[in-house]
Amino acid sequence: MASTTEESLPRANGVLKSNDMDMSAEKAHPSAPPPLERAPSRPSPADPALVDTDITYPEGGPQAWLVVLGAFCGLTASLGIYNSTGVFEAYISREILSEESPSTVGWIFGIYSFMTFFGGVQVGPTFDAKGPRGLLIAGSVCTLVGIFVLSICIEYYQFILAFSILAGGGSSLLLTPAMGSVAHWFYERRGLASGVAFTGGGFGGVLFPLMMQSLLPQIGWAWSVRVLGFIVCVLCLISVAFCRSRVPPRNGPRTTWRDTLPDMRIFMDGTGAMSLTTAGIFLTDLAYLVPMTYVPSYYLERQGLPQDRTLTGDAAFAYQLLAITNSASCVGRFIAGDLGDRFGRYNTMIVSLSFCLVSVGCFFLPDSLVPETPSIALLVVFTILFGFVSGSNVSLTPVCLGQLCETQEYGRYYATCYTMVSFGCLISIPIAGRLLDATGARGREKYWGAIVYTGASYLAALLCFIWVRVRIKGWDWKTKW
Repeated sequence: MASTTEESLPRANGVLKSNDMDMSAEKAHPSAPPPLERAPSRPSPADPALVDTDITYPEGGPQAWLVVLGAFCGLTASLGIYNSTGVFEAYISREILSEESPSTVGWIFGIYSFMTFFGGVQVGPTFDAKGPRGLLIAGSVCTLVGIFVLSICIEYYQFILAFSILAGGGSSLLLTPAMGSVAHWFYERRGLASGVAFTGGGFGGVLFPLMMQSLLPQIGWAWSVRVLGFIVCVLCLISVAFCRSRVPPRNGPRTTWRDTLPDMRIFMDGTGAMSLTTAGIFLTDLAYLVPMTYVPSYYLERQGLPQDRTLTGDAAFAYQLLAITNSASCVGRFIAGDLGDRFGRYNTMIVSLSFCLVSVGCFFLPDSLVPETPSIALLVVFTILFGFVSGSNVSLTPVCLGQLCETQEYGRYYATCYTMVSFGCLISIPIAGRLLDATGARGREKYWGAIVYTGASYLAALLCFIWVRVRIKGWDWKTKW
């Protein structure tokens, strides 16, 4: 097995020391230039004074798995809606804001995605210092108010304020504490536990589109969104009840408000691992949002369905495609987490990104470029394969970051990374929307530019993760990392 080939390198609380990582890279490339020194201004995980070597992890048990349940519910309430934006985009663009251009409507979802991750720069350090409870309560209130106000929105600016800013900010307050809590209870099995928790986002991405597709023709937009709000309320209550931290802050009882401030020096680790990992995740999310937002609209355009058939008949399959994608994503998140524990998180991430590139380039792009093909087989294969491997990305990125830091600073690392990623989320959908307008084509053919943009982003993300893997562990792919 891969675990038997892992190098016996010194660790500090499960984190590779900077010097040890550089020595590993030197062994793989003896002629490589001397490694960069860690910036002395930033405390190093190799500093004995800063590492609690007595920290242990339950790795299971009722309390630990209840934390995973709480994280699952919190991620269903936040990432579940994030993964269902395609439903909102298809309905809002056709039924409520039909006079607006795709790029203009895209800003609603771009800002929502941005807010979901941008707030993490403050949320993460606050979680490290104070725990999850207060953050989860605040996030629940903001998310619920945003959803219920969304039900009465009719103007463009109202969607921006209610959904993009208020609900997006609430999702940010739910996401980081829910995910960070899991890291306090698992280390060796962190990939598996994180994968289980992250299936919540996929579960919500199945439940919410099917529910909205069923309810919209019967009770209309307003009450469909309110029903969504009531379900999210229950999920938030469970998350608040069960999510908790257990590893004490680095400074223990001496923790002050200064410990809640972000620290950009985490990017100056002397190896470039954190910077390039963040760039890879940035590009991954840049690509991920395009299919998740536009697959329903793509299907409606592909089949040539008129504006008045957004919800019924053949149009219903547009929402089911999103549910199929998220169903496959649930399986991918669970399996990838377990494989990451067995064969290495970065190794598994590289394989996953390779298949994302294959799914976009070999199935989605050909379907858009061959208009005379009546069969939807290519599109269905794409949604299943893309859902599975993109779900793997979602569950692997947090545990990849966890390999670069100590548990006491996991929230800070996770949130700082995703604050950078949030800017990619902000521009991804508007760029794709602009590419739809720029192609000058009609029907499915107008999507080819956005699909190429998706594939190029995945390729760049893959190269970033390969660079980090080779920089830290060299070219020996049998080494678990």
